[in-house]
Amino acid sequence: MPPLLLPSIALSAGIISVLLTIWLERHAQRLGLVQAPNHRSSHTKPTARGGGLAVAVTIVAAAIALSPVGSPRLLCIAACIAAIALLGFADDLKDLSARLRFAAQAVILVALLWAAGPLPSPGPDWLAGPILLLLLLLVGLWWINLFNFMDGIDGIAASQAVLVILGAMLVWSLGKPEAISQPTFWLGCSAAAASLGFLLRNWPPARIFMGDSGSNALALTVMALALLSISAGELGYNCWLILPAVFVSDATVTLLRRLSRGERPWQAHRRHAYQQLARRYGHARVTTAYCIITIGWLTPLAAAAEWFPPWQWQLTLTAYLPLVLGAWLCNAGARTETPAGATE
Repeated sequence: MPPLLLPSIALSAGIISVLLTIWLERHAQRLGLVQAPNHRSSHTKPTARGGGLAVAVTIVAAAIALSPVGSPRLLCIAACIAAIALLGFADDLKDLSARLRFAAQAVILVALLWAAGPLPSPGPDWLAGPILLLLLLLVGLWWINLFNFMDGIDGIAASQAVLVILGAMLVWSLGKPEAISQPTFWLGCSAAAASLGFLLRNWPPARIFMGDSGSNALALTVMALALLSISAGELGYNCWLILPAVFVSDATVTLLRRLSRGERPWQAHRRHAYQQLARRYGHARVTTAYCIITIGWLTPLAAAAEWFPPWQWQLTLTAYLPLVLGAWLCNAGARTETPAGATE
């Protein structure tokens, strides 16, 4: 494949994504994708949802286009992303049961783990083989669902997808310049471009929402990129643990505090830290703040963890501790909602 064709796939992904997003936005009423605000919403006006389907379609197309350069495993990755996007789209339309969603997600994750190939142990020798795969399956289930939970205000999920993926690709290419010849690298760039194309219509005030189709697809894409790069020995576990830490911390603190009071984890609510903050400061400020944390705090730490392996777990702890504390102080998972100070 000619060298210029690889970046052109990523560029095309961004253009196609924004065009598909605009098309979905204009036809949302006819497709039954207009969402009225409910008790879980952080919005006050009916808005089109399901726009993340444009991101999913674009990423799948990019993976298929890149498969001749890489290996047949990219076709399996594309199939997994398509499957979980369709599952999310069905949930957008029909509100599937939690049991059915988890079962389907588990099957798709098993296929993804198989496609990724052999994975090294992140620690002691016993943490390998079936034990590692089971752990990654559980992590994957939590990651997919927490990404969906964190898609609750304008621009936050799409912007984090852009920054997490680009952060990983930046760390990879700076440490190993030959990365720019790898199909996984360009799949990452294509996914970031597709997310950015959607973000142009989703930035506050959002004209269209991502929906479960997009959040599922982006979460699985990030995990696929992580598994592929780890399996190939290009990036380590800690880099991928650190980059999404602002999302992981917020969602996990929220879940644990709610579980400690006996609340059902699948019960709809608006008490993540970002939602508490958005009621007081507005969507744009909170989304921007999360972006700044990912760029200014997490990306440098992820790079340091990658380039200084003896310190990788200490750096991971350094990344998470202030974010966990911050989520707690911002009332993540608190019993009550922060009073509104700004609305969008």
